[in-house]
Amino acid sequence: MGDYAIRMQFDIGADPETVRRALTTTAGIASWWSNHVDGEPGRAGGRLEVSFPDVPVPFDFTVRLDGAIEWETGDQPEHWHGTTARWEVDDHPRQDGGTLLRFRHGGYDEANPIIDIVTPAWAMIISRLKGYAETGDAQPFFDF
Repeated sequence: MGDYAIRMQFDIGADPETVRRALTTTAGIASWWSNHVDGEPGRAGGRLEVSFPDVPVPFDFTVRLDGAIEWETGDQPEHWHGTTARWEVDDHPRQDGGTLLRFRHGGYDEANPIIDIVTPAWAMIISRLKGYAETGDAQPFFDF
């Protein structure tokens, strides 16, 4: 496990609680990432499994909640093993009522070739999260 991290920041036109629900409920995650989600993403120590087409084993995470929402990767996917996706939802709505979301997916070895694939993929997927939080319309990146 390394110390390289993918970092992004998004302004979302929705209140912090809406953004937080999109990250801590199976229905929320299914509305922007993959429509096949199982587990307890809103409970510290909970498990989260996310399935994808043509991937034989679900992605496996342990949830940590410490003010931020963290998903620590288990054995799957192998190229993410030991990494952590961290979502920081600014609890102070902006003047326009929107929310600042900071994302960090860290723990990579900086030479890991998957970073070149994962970075733009996260940008596209988080754009779906933004759209879902702002409109309430489900738009999973993987819908199968």
